Amino acid sequence: MNLLKDKWLPVIRRNSGPGEFENIAIWQLLDDYHNNPVTDIIAPRPDFRNAIYQLLIGIVQVVAFPEDEEDWRDLYYSPWSAEEFNTKVLSIESCFEIDSDGPAFMQDYGLVGKIKEETLKYLFINLPSNEHFFPADINAVKSEPKKINPYWAAIALYTLQTFAPGGRRGHRGCMRKGGALTTIILPKKESSTLWGKIWMNVIDEENVRQLNGNIDKKELSDIFPWMKPTKTSENDSELLPDECNPFHSYFGMPRRIRLKFEDREGKCDLTGLISDKVVIGYLTIPYGNYYNGWIHPLSAYELKRKDKLPKYKKTPEGGPTYRHWLDLTIGSKDAIPAFVVKKSQDLEFRRRVIKNEGAILWVAGYKMVDKRIMKAQCWYDSIMPIFPLEPSISNEISIFVQYLVKAAQDISDSIKLNIKAVWFKPNKKNQKRNYNEYFSFVELSFWHNTESDFYKLIQRLYENFDSPIVKNDIIQNWIKILTYHAYKLFDDNVLKQQEDGNDIGRVIKARKEIKNEIFKIRKYIEKKLSAQ
Repeated sequence: MNLLKDKWLPVIRRNSGPGEFENIAIWQLLDDYHNNPVTDIIAPRPDFRNAIYQLLIGIVQVVAFPEDEEDWRDLYYSPWSAEEFNTKVLSIESCFEIDSDGPAFMQDYGLVGKIKEETLKYLFINLPSNEHFFPADINAVKSEPKKINPYWAAIALYTLQTFAPGGRRGHRGCMRKGGALTTIILPKKESSTLWGKIWMNVIDEENVRQLNGNIDKKELSDIFPWMKPTKTSENDSELLPDECNPFHSYFGMPRRIRLKFEDREGKCDLTGLISDKVVIGYLTIPYGNYYNGWIHPLSAYELKRKDKLPKYKKTPEGGPTYRHWLDLTIGSKDAIPAFVVKKSQDLEFRRRVIKNEGAILWVAGYKMVDKRIMKAQCWYDSIMPIFPLEPSISNEISIFVQYLVKAAQDISDSIKLNIKAVWFKPNKKNQKRNYNEYFSFVELSFWHNTESDFYKLIQRLYENFDSPIVKNDIIQNWIKILTYHAYKLFDDNVLKQQEDGNDIGRVIKARKEIKNEIFKIRKYIEKKLSAQ
């Protein structure tokens, strides 16, 4: 069974009708490209869908990456023939066997030691909504599948290896330490090909050397860690970038696992598919690859002191919103976008493609409960706009946007503070209370309610950046939008659960405080941005 060669991947083509799909092999990605191209994939879970995209980006990056940016542009519009792509992909098919006594996809080269047998439950990052992700069979035990189709077991394993935090003693976390956001650039048109969606994130040979890793390490085992014995980490020995090819980033394998197969027909509890062989559990031992110092091409990271290693941007409470847009798309004094995102701004040919075709940023990740355990609060998917900004203006736009976001944050804080003043008496007991549980939903509502307007104003800013009149109009419109949603959110909540009944005096005073805060914020922004 081979993940590259076999027809297991459900895809939608441009001419597919509602609910129609077909299963293809990965090497068939460019089949019928000019008449009826593949436009997307189908997966039984949203985290699997994101993981498959990362897997496809990694595979194409390894076998078919362009020589330079001009070559990248040409292949975006006119990719290889199906036959050429077939040959390129199948050149590494030996690395993608699933059930093998030797090297097997994402599985330890050879488990030796105190082996523990685990159920399939632990092949998945634990989510409160897992019961909504499976089973396909309504009679199966919820949230704990007993048997899985081998191809989807391989994808579950890839998802685990790609996203997992550190687990129990010696069970290492993924390259990004768990909970990091993944950012993937996609063409804006819904009818865009899957090829275009993958190719947007592929790096050319001239820029690969800017990734960390050793480009001179070209053995397959330098890219695919399951092709050789694991560098174990009993003594906390690390696997550093210089020991591997840069493309190892897409195939990190922190966990030492071998899937457990049974040669019998069975119905997959995850997908409902019938197969001649099923996966019923896995074998594992601790102390796999211990990653440190890696910069993943699909993740933004926070700036730290020069003597500190990078820290990946984590999935925030409530999911990513426009307050994170700047860090993830342009960058700021506190963060640098993912490598592929930054290159979309820095490189002329990529900017041209994005300008002509339009592009969005797919931001996704788990919000982890605790970085030391395999438990998540939620899986988040968000879409954000991305613009082809010339380097000469990106810094100015960054400064402008920072003040718009700061205005929203300050007003959000004022709403929470003044709803608190209405709900709770200002006594010593209440001063010691933790109010996060009461007001997190208020803050998230404010960000989500103002998000679409924010992106519309940023679009206008991008199109009219040289116009002081437009800039001033954007500021005034943004304050009006924030004011409307601030009062609406306040009014919708203030009288709902006062602990001592309705005290209209506290309501009037709190509403006036919000008005005063908005006035101060408007004057502050007008002063700061008038000089731009």
